[in-house]
Amino acid sequence: MLSHAHLPQDLLCNVNLLLLCLEDDDNKKDTLPFDFLLKVPNLEHLKLFCCLGLTEIFRSQKLEVHDKILSSLRNLTLDSLEELKSIGLEHPWVKPYCERLESLKLNDCPQVEKIVSGAVSFMNMKELDVTGCERIKYLFTFSAAKSLVQLVNLSIQNCESIKEIVKKENEDASHEIIFGRVKTLNLDSLPLLGSFYSGNATLQFSRLKKVMIVKCPNMKTFSQGDIKAPFFYGVESSVGDFDLTFHNDLNTTIKELSHKQVRNSFWMIEFLYFYKLNSTFRSVHSAIMLYCFPMFLLQEFILQI
Repeated sequence: MLSHAHLPQDLLCNVNLLLLCLEDDDNKKDTLPFDFLLKVPNLEHLKLFCCLGLTEIFRSQKLEVHDKILSSLRNLTLDSLEELKSIGLEHPWVKPYCERLESLKLNDCPQVEKIVSGAVSFMNMKELDVTGCERIKYLFTFSAAKSLVQLVNLSIQNCESIKEIVKKENEDASHEIIFGRVKTLNLDSLPLLGSFYSGNATLQFSRLKKVMIVKCPNMKTFSQGDIKAPFFYGVESSVGDFDLTFHNDLNTTIKELSHKQVRNSFWMIEFLYFYKLNSTFRSVHSAIMLYCFPMFLLQEFILQI
């Protein structure tokens, strides 16, 4: 067990990156090994990988040990945690951790339904990457999204239940979210995604130039409200596609891509219909030709083979 590991304390004090992989069935833990984390006070990067039995990262009830751990944590990666149900970032005592986080990555955490379930502040978050989390339906509430003033890169991939990125609350058109630093926005393989944000508040992307939207068949619009993206110049709709789609603004571009997809679908249905019809006709025509072919010539042809 980690708590019984005999490692020099001066060595552990200098550790700033740690990968934890707990695959021992006999020593399952449903939360983090805080007793060991006490020994790495300068830890900045923590990755949890294949930790059997781990169901939550931060418990709702604060313990005395929590005051002395992860005070330097900046980057948190959760990878292949099949039993994880909650991160626990919304708990009041976890607030300082949220405010310090610069990077949060979730990969293949199939039981997680929400990144947060309450009001939080991600005032220093620069990178958010969510992949293969099949139960998540949205990433942030409107109030949580407003705190993402430092966000640069946002990527969501292969999340089959997600319907919107920012969930609307009670805001109206007079409200605004400022994504002042976002440069990269990647939405890939999200079959139920209808829009980035379904509310009427204004979205401001001061630095956004290009958006990648791949395999999002239900995305009809980016937002119901106004979008201010002065440097936006196109949507990349397939991996490696250098021909960007652009129509006036981000919302109009998404709508045009949706219409194009519908037209292509009708064209494909029509093509398959006529292809099947033509194949049937050729089969019938071949049968008729064979039936009308003189028997003595057919026998002679067979003998030559």
